[in-house]
Amino acid sequence: MPDVVSATNKELMEIMMAQDFQDLTGQVIKKMMDVIHEIEHQLVQVLIDNAPGAHARETLQRKAEDQWKSDNARRNEELLNGPQVKDNVPDTVSGQDQVDDLLDELGF
Repeated sequence: MPDVVSATNKELMEIMMAQDFQDLTGQVIKKMMDVIHEIEHQLVQVLIDNAPGAHARETLQRKAEDQWKSDNARRNEELLNGPQVKDNVPDTVSGQDQVDDLLDELGF
């Protein structure tokens, strides 16, 4: 029995480590994408500021602002919120306190 418990514990720890790694990797990728979007925004602004003609600058500025607004709206819709869980289902863990209690019961 101790060998089975030890093997199960090892497998559960591997699962938890993989989930932590995936979460951290996703956070790093999201932050890098935010940096890349900011750099793109600044480069486009430099191009607009150096465009010949006031009318062309104003037109490019309006187009760029519209694009940035739509990009920001799209990014806000794509937040990394995790799975959506129904609160009414009795067998579903729906909060961090319940997760902590479950892990305590399992000995983690």
